[in-house]
Amino acid sequence: MLRKFLTPLSAVRRHSTKDLVDGFNREHTYLRISVSEKCNLRCQYCMPLEGVNLTPKSGVLTTNEIVYLGEHFANLGVRKIRLTGGEPLINKDIVKIVRRLKNINGIESVSLTTNGITLYRHLHELIDAGLDNTNISLDTLIPEKFAFIGRRPRQFHAKVMMSIHEAIASSLKSVKVGHERKYP
Repeated sequence: MLRKFLTPLSAVRRHSTKDLVDGFNREHTYLRISVSEKCNLRCQYCMPLEGVNLTPKSGVLTTNEIVYLGEHFANLGVRKIRLTGGEPLINKDIVKIVRRLKNINGIESVSLTTNGITLYRHLHELIDAGLDNTNISLDTLIPEKFAFIGRRPRQFHAKVMMSIHEAIASSLKSVKVGHERKYP
């Protein structure tokens, strides 16, 4: 579906980053791609109690479309790609996506922003696929407050902490831990 809106890569000439300049004359070499709108948390500041209507599957980027976007923007001078969501680890093809993006000519770095709940399960496979960096979102170090904010059992906090420790001990170039937003 996406391909009908973009110029075929064979017709795109090699560009410099001068083609990706914003209104403040800043060159852009960094691209964020959302690979899932789903999430395994129900944070009070993000998700209403009644939930949200999800995009029909036909309207969600496929793995091939995500890689195509990476190739297209690499031809425009993008060197770094960050995968986001929702929660990107919910995408069943996340390891394949990382591997294919990392293999694009010109892409120097592939990063992932995650809530960390399942990162410890996928971390080594993601690193083997070429993942360079991760940002782990954590609203609080207090398990009870985490459960209150995320509307999930406090045991999820322990999974995030396990993911943080595993990531720090891994060969990732950078591991950052932060919060999505301040919560009273």
